[in-house]
Parts: sequence; C-alpha cells; structure tokens
Amino acid sequence: MFKKSYHSAISLIIVARRSIKIESELNLVNQMKLMDDKKQFNKALELFDKHKDKSIDRSSNMILTQILKACAGIGDLQRGSTIHRLVSSRLENDSYLLASLIHLYMQCGEVAQAQSLFDVSTKKTLSIYGAMMKGYIKNNQADNVVDLFKRIKNPDEIIIILLFNACAQLGTDEALNLIKQVDKKLLPMYGAMMKGYIQNSMENEAIELFKKLKTPGEIAFTLFFNACAQLGTEEALNSIKQVSSKIVQSFQSNSRLLTSLLDGLVKCGGITYAENLFNTFKNKTVSMYKVMINGFLKENNCLKVLSLFNQMKMNNVEIDHIIWTCIIKCLSEIGDGDFCQSIVEKIPESCFVDSQIHNALINMWGKCGCVNRAKEIFEKMSQPNQIGYAAMINSYGLNGMGLQSIELYYQMPKELINEATYICVLNACSHSGLVNEALSIFKTIEIKTERIYTSIIDCLSRASFFKEAQQLVDEFERSHIPALPMHRQYAFKYLQRVI
Repeated sequence: MFKKSYHSAISLIIVARRSIKIESELNLVNQMKLMDDKKQFNKALELFDKHKDKSIDRSSNMILTQILKACAGIGDLQRGSTIHRLVSSRLENDSYLLASLIHLYMQCGEVAQAQSLFDVSTKKTLSIYGAMMKGYIKNNQADNVVDLFKRIKNPDEIIIILLFNACAQLGTDEALNLIKQVDKKLLPMYGAMMKGYIQNSMENEAIELFKKLKTPGEIAFTLFFNACAQLGTEEALNSIKQVSSKIVQSFQSNSRLLTSLLDGLVKCGGITYAENLFNTFKNKTVSMYKVMINGFLKENNCLKVLSLFNQMKMNNVEIDHIIWTCIIKCLSEIGDGDFCQSIVEKIPESCFVDSQIHNALINMWGKCGCVNRAKEIFEKMSQPNQIGYAAMINSYGLNGMGLQSIELYYQMPKELINEATYICVLNACSHSGLVNEALSIFKTIEIKTERIYTSIIDCLSRASFFKEAQQLVDEFERSHIPALPMHRQYAFKYLQRVI
C-alpha cells in the first residue's frame, strides 16, 4: 500500500513539473512571437538568453521557430547555423521549423544551403514552398519561383501572391500569360471572399474585391450584383449599370446571374432600367418575375404587377405561392371586392396551406370592406401567427369595428403580441373613437416606441383631446429626440377642429 501511494505521489509531482514547464515555454513563445511580429528581433533573442533553460537542443520546436525568425530578421547566420547543426534530426518531422530555417538562409543570401534543405525534404508543405519562393524573390531569382509554382498542385492565396510578385519582377510576356492563367484559378477564392463580405454586411469590400478581377466569372458577377442590392444606393445603381454592360454574351443564358442583376437594379431604385432590361430577355424565369413584381409592388404600381401576372399566365409560367401573395397584396390596394374575388378564385388549393396567403387575404378583404370574408379565413387558421392576428385586428379597425378589434386583442396569446399588434389595436380604437379603451391598452405596454406613441396621440387628437395628446408628446420628448409624425398628427387634427 505504501509503495503504491509513494509511486502515485511521485507521478503527481512529475506531472505537476511538466505542466509548469509547458506553461513556462508557452509564455516564452507568446512573448517572443509578439516581439518578432513587431520586428523587435534583438529583444526576442535577449528574452530567450535570459530564460533559465536556454539550451538550444532542449528547447521546443515552437521556441526554435521564433529564434530562427529573429535571426532571419537581423541576419544572424551564425546562431541560425548552430541551431541547424543541433536540431537537424527534427527537421523532417516539423515543416514549420524547416520553413523557418530555409527562410533564415534565404534572408542571409545562402540560397544554395536553403536549396539543399528543400531538396532533401520528403514532405514539402505549402509553408516550405512559400519560404523558398519568398527567398528566391529576395535574391532576385524570380525564374525559380515560376518553376517551383508549376510543381504545386493546390496553391493557396499566399503562394499565388508570391507568384504574382515574381512575375512582376520578371516583367516578361510569359509571366503576364501565367498571371492570366492563374487569375482563372483565383475566381473561386475571390468568390468565397466576396460571399463572406456580403454575409457580414461588408458590401463595399466585396465590390472593391470584384474590381480587382480582370476576367470575372458568372459567380463573381452574381455576388457583385448581390452586394450592390444590399447597399441600395444611387452609387451602387450606377455601378450595376456600368458593370452589366460588360457581361459577355455567353453569360446571357445564366438565369441566376440575370435575376441577381434585376434584383440589384430594383433594390437600388432603377425599376425602369430593370423593366427595359427584363423585356429584352427571351427566357423569363419565375425568379425574374418575382423580382419585377416585388419591385412594382413597392412602387405601388398595381397595373404593372397585374400586367406581369397576366403575362405569366399567357406564357404558362408557373405561379407559386410567393407570386400569389404579391398579387393579393396588389389587389388589397385596389380595394374592388368583385375584382378581387375573380382573381382569388384562380388560386390553386395547394397554395392555401401557406400562412402568408391567409394573412394576405385577411388584409385584402379587410381593405375591401368584406370583413366577414376576412373573419372566415382567420377562423379557418388552426394557429394564427403574429401577422394573422394583426391583419384581423386591423381589418376590424378599418371597418369601424373597434370593439371586435379589442376583443380579439385580449384573446391573442401574450407571447405573440408585438409593436405591430399594439399599433393595429390603437388605430382600431382611434377609428371607432374608443379613447378610454386605447388609453387602458397604452398603459399596459411596457416598451413604448415612437410609432406606438404616434398611434395613441392620433387617437387622442381625433377625439379632440388635444391637451392629453400634447402631454404625451412632451412625455416622449423628455427622453427622445422630437418626432415629426407625432407633431404632424397633433397639428393636422387640431387644424381640422378649428378651421
């Protein structure tokens, strides 16, 4: 028992000492790396020399890599050669250590020594190739860089940049042709970077990256238009117009690219330009129609929307639930019940499984004054969502049925109530003159936004409670910047009253 306990204690001591040593080494590596990165090479070497265990042959490869980097920085070939002699047996199993040693010899002008290390290496990694290529450029041997590059199967971005630097150093026609060939290989890399920029709302960076491409492919064009669409500015619109004129004829059959082009134009405010371009397309897809219909819908141009809808039917283009939702939204702006019914009858039964269709129909019938039809659709929904409840509350409100709006509001699950719900029920109270009910609901709202304040102020002003409305305006402005919509509602109702 005693022997077992004794061995356990010894084991714990050994583990503890190893842990302390590892932690000490990591601290040293991190400090040296920080100094090397700042080009404080002498300080990095001085730090190592002060370390209690400064034996080269007992140092870890991580420490040696930082020492070699510092030696390369100040041209200390003697210390670097000593390290090489002491740790030569480690080189084959650590590509980073070997690359650091090659880098040292190249920086010191010992190209033959670096070449010898490279030649005997059986595991040539990209870091080793990179050290050789960088060294050749440093020593004005750009031809060797080109030859070395041709041996690399899957070069990364760093390798390709080194190749470009070498070709620039050569300045020959052969080097220029090589750059053009490699530029094609770079397209997926640029595409991945552009996509990353767009996903992180860095649209301008994606656009700048696109401009660096001499011969962009279909994916790059598509991503460029997507970036411009996200910006939605006039400058982005002008960029799209300029770039779209350069799309080669072979890309004209790429429907995805053309759809992203239309989307970019529409979202940047170029709906007319997009329409003219769209009319030139021979094979119009559902996605293209969606972009154009959405664009005209935002412009409240219902005639154009319905014209495209009829065009789709004539050309036997499939109309999915998204298109039908847009058409219903358009019909709600027209407000003609009989006309709406003639269109709604054509919606396939399969589309009615989508909640967006139900919500849009409730809103449409409410705006057409057909509340019973809206209620019928709402009651058929097994689990109405936030939008469904808000649409039905709003439909009641638009048709002077404020009490029904309030009743539905109180039946609504609390977790579904949001800003839109509050605004709809307050507006319903406003249209029906239910001031006390509106104030009662307003008091229960924990987070009162500018739009919610504007709705209750409108309700009070409609009922000529101008003093109470002004008090709420003052209350809001004590902790917020003055809001024009509130003053507009208050002033408009007041003028209506006194004139």
